Amino acid sequence: MSENLEALPIHSSIKRGKFDLFDSLVASGLKFKDDDIIVISSKFVSMSEGALLRLGEIKVSKEAQIIATRYKMDPKIAEITLRESDYILGGIPGFLLSIRDGMIAPNAGIDKSNVPPGFVILYPNDAFKTAEYLRSKFLLEYRIRVGIVIADSRLMPTRIGTVGVAIACSGFEPVEDERGKKDLFGNVLRVTFRAVADGLAATGVAIMGEGSESIPAVVVRGFKVTPTDRKLSKHDMAIDPQQDIYIRGLKQPPKI
Repeated sequence: MSENLEALPIHSSIKRGKFDLFDSLVASGLKFKDDDIIVISSKFVSMSEGALLRLGEIKVSKEAQIIATRYKMDPKIAEITLRESDYILGGIPGFLLSIRDGMIAPNAGIDKSNVPPGFVILYPNDAFKTAEYLRSKFLLEYRIRVGIVIADSRLMPTRIGTVGVAIACSGFEPVEDERGKKDLFGNVLRVTFRAVADGLAATGVAIMGEGSESIPAVVVRGFKVTPTDRKLSKHDMAIDPQQDIYIRGLKQPPKI
């Protein structure tokens, strides 16, 4: 890691309707450089795709109505969550805990914040494809090699508040295998993987904020990653729920 780390915010005006994501980034006036990591809000990506749904137009299925009653939810939110989820783990009043593209998220990541009243915004349609497209555009248009992270904010188990997490990336290895290396005291690391993309996402989201900051992207400069040109997918960043330590632990409470 370089000693000269920088995190440079990219500001944007409020967007309404679909827009060109790449043009919005370069219109900021920031001079991008080789090896920059561009962390982009997943909501900004979704808005560029026009991934807004008007709640008044949602038709509620019988299954969604049953779930909404059980968990005291808005039936329309329950319906959208069912459509957007790969797997439902369970729920509490107001929320379904679901898995979408290998990530746990309340209500499949759909959100009502920073969107017009009466609408919700969905996750990007194919975040990895978008990340790869943006990386390619910077290479073709400016002849510079950048890394792309598409980030969302997420609640972490037992913690207050949200933190950034990567839902997709391109241009560098998102996870570094630390197994076999030694720590400060010479102990061999046996199970450690370093979530590089998630760490960069956390940095970006901390600067973006959650309210009216109008910072949909952040350039992290001077952070060393392992470059790659291979196409990445959720399988490079996620594990099967049945292997997850939290899910396994909660399903199998200790016998006392």
